[in-house]
Amino acid sequence: MVAESSSSTEYNNIVIESKELFKDSISIKIVHGNDVYVLRITKGNKLILTK
Repeated sequence: MVAESSSSTEYNNIVIESKELFKDSISIKIVHGNDVYVLRITKGNKLILTK
């Protein structure tokens, strides 16, 4: 995980390589508040986020 600072704002952006998140999987579940989302890698190597 690499933190980058933005020159135009006071906020930092966190950069995470997708291979760190997915490891050997093609999908991960993300809990945001009371909702669960699924982030998956498609056959075309794109990312799809669904609720």
